[in-house]
Amino acid sequence: MQLIMERKILGIETATRAASVAVIFNGKIVAENLRESPQSFSETLMPQVEEVIKFSGAFDNLDAVAVSIGPGSFTGLRIGLATAKALAYAWGIKIIGVPTLQAMAYNFPSAKVLALIDAQKNRAYCQLFDKKLPLSELKIRPIDEIISEAGKFNDEIFLCGDVLHKIKIPLPPNIKIAPPNLKMPRASCVAICAENLDRVDNVMNLEPLYIRRAEAEILWEKRHGLLSGS
Repeated sequence: MQLIMERKILGIETATRAASVAVIFNGKIVAENLRESPQSFSETLMPQVEEVIKFSGAFDNLDAVAVSIGPGSFTGLRIGLATAKALAYAWGIKIIGVPTLQAMAYNFPSAKVLALIDAQKNRAYCQLFDKKLPLSELKIRPIDEIISEAGKFNDEIFLCGDVLHKIKIPLPPNIKIAPPNLKMPRASCVAICAENLDRVDNVMNLEPLYIRRAEAEILWEKRHGLLSGS
């Protein structure tokens, strides 16, 4: 795989309830659109893409599309990835899949960051980063356990993600809540992260990073007697 040297990148982020699209030129954000809508991402995402392309003036000179691949919302990730693949194929440009939690760490390039994404049932996908580099493996753990473990560090850690309202224990002194504008994954950080990765992906083979199966799939198998104990 080759390094993405070009600098005009479209970023797409759909891992949470808010979809965002951004364009960066040479590491600078020139346009970003974030929308939390009751409509399906399948209805709103392409209009967002059109808006940022028009505002940025990128049109036909984009070099790559970067897309958040998860973990996160199963439906959102599928829509975001399908859109990114269609654009990359139609425009004949590169595609880069970016792990969602790693993109969140790019909001804090010189700090320790604990990135969390809702995994339901009071659990979260979690990963710790320092200066954008991972310090731990990506895991699913109970939210309060994650916070307690993070409190054992001596260093200040910024906490970001979409489960902060589900924390039921007092925050340890070293844990700081990220500012609202840096708390959630954003398309601009997806694009900036992609710019720094030493690879591009195959548009045909790129898949979401699910970690676990969708709850709907598990329920379907239980109802049809395909799981043990059903």
